[in-house]
Amino acid sequence: MRLVQWSDLPPFIGPTDPVLMKSLLLAGIHYIDAILWCVLLSTMLDHLRQFFLRSTVRRCLEGLCGAMLVGFGARLALARQ
Repeated sequence: MRLVQWSDLPPFIGPTDPVLMKSLLLAGIHYIDAILWCVLLSTMLDHLRQFFLRSTVRRCLEGLCGAMLVGFGARLALARQ
């Protein structure tokens, strides 16, 4: 078994730092950051879902999609081969 050398450590762990404790601290920070990101993302997506479920927004989206489909159909009908 080979001992850990200074050149094997990441640059954010100093030569006098306790390697295991610093690594566990950084892994814990990464874990908490990921949990907070997932909570924030799921909260934002829930608000976005509630926005899209409104009847006025749904009607606008359906009208926009219908107009786009009619436009694509007209472009296809007028296209030369």
